[in-house]
Amino acid sequence: MGAGSSVAAKHEKAANPEVVGANADGDGTSAAAAKDTGSESKALSAHLEKLLKFRDTWQAGRHTFYSWHSQTVEDALEPELEIVDSHHHLWDMRELQGYNLFGLFKQQYYMTDELVEEILGSGHNVTHTVYIEAHSFHSVNVDAVMKPLGEVRMAQGVAAQFASGKYGSTRAVGGIVGTADLLKHGVGVEPLLAACKSTCSNYRGIRVSGHFDGKVTDGFRVGEPGIYGQPKFREGFALLEKFDLVFDAFVFASQLQELHALATAFPGITIVMDHMGAPPAALGNYEKATGYNDKQEDILAQWKRDMTRIAKECPNVNVKVGGFIPQLGHGFDGRAKPPSSEEVAAVIGDMCLCTIRAFGCGRCMLESNFPVDKCGVSYTVLWNAFKRITKVAGFSDDERKLLFSGTAKRVYRL
Repeated sequence: MGAGSSVAAKHEKAANPEVVGANADGDGTSAAAAKDTGSESKALSAHLEKLLKFRDTWQAGRHTFYSWHSQTVEDALEPELEIVDSHHHLWDMRELQGYNLFGLFKQQYYMTDELVEEILGSGHNVTHTVYIEAHSFHSVNVDAVMKPLGEVRMAQGVAAQFASGKYGSTRAVGGIVGTADLLKHGVGVEPLLAACKSTCSNYRGIRVSGHFDGKVTDGFRVGEPGIYGQPKFREGFALLEKFDLVFDAFVFASQLQELHALATAFPGITIVMDHMGAPPAALGNYEKATGYNDKQEDILAQWKRDMTRIAKECPNVNVKVGGFIPQLGHGFDGRAKPPSSEEVAAVIGDMCLCTIRAFGCGRCMLESNFPVDKCGVSYTVLWNAFKRITKVAGFSDDERKLLFSGTAKRVYRL
């Protein structure tokens, strides 16, 4: 009997107590089993009711969110230009029930259908994507160190859906970046890395977020500052070279010196800096980082110095150009109407170009950071903005090929 049949049988017994009584033994064992089955059935029903509530709440929120986006619609520019989206997530956050945690979770459900809609509906030529961990679908009933394996397996399953050709030629989730708790387990993560690599063919590395800025008070931070410098973290980090894995690093701009120190200590490990170092309030004041109010000039000047230093002294560091989270202060998410690609390009263009000119096109890759960045801009508009920025800046066809696809293919071996 299959698992589904077993559950069905339990429900039938719970609904028909006379069946249980007819099969009861004299020792009362069947009666006890019936009681347990009834409790299990009630628990399953309660869980289903909760899930349905989450679904219905999200459907209402989705309608509002998508209606907002529908106010700004564009056709894809240069639709033939190949794009590898080097950074996106998948998740089911419907338990938030509409609460926009950290200002990052307006899109509370984002799985295969949403990814198909985003890619095919955008009009852009997205040939591959790279999945980046989001602590989604971690395994249960396993040792703590092995829990991230569940997320990698989930992502590999989505990759298999796209690899079937059912959704066209796009090979979404062609690369998978999971996570590992290096700070807690150190070298103890080796079985996890081995399992991910042996069972999931698209597995390419891990991300351990280290973002912590005391002036950002919205709660969007890891548990403690300076984790990339902790001895136990670095003991585990060293394993990445053994397994030929990439490390995605997410820090705020105030921590770029920590990233520099990590990169110089491990020159043999390829590091990808997410979101251009994410300088809070660089593009405008952010209400949960008032310590940075009206200091944009100083913020950007220090960010440029630190980025230039890493570019010059850390050849193992590549950069993702994008990741315009609300904490940067652009304010897109608070507008009555979403911005156009011209408006987006005008706001983010200087940061993008400073990064590209510091690191070179061969070390930069463009990212959507969806569905996070969907809080303020649509997929079509974002990639249109990147196309406008790079075209107006005068980059050659070969340079733009690196930015839009080539660097990501090299780094993540797509």
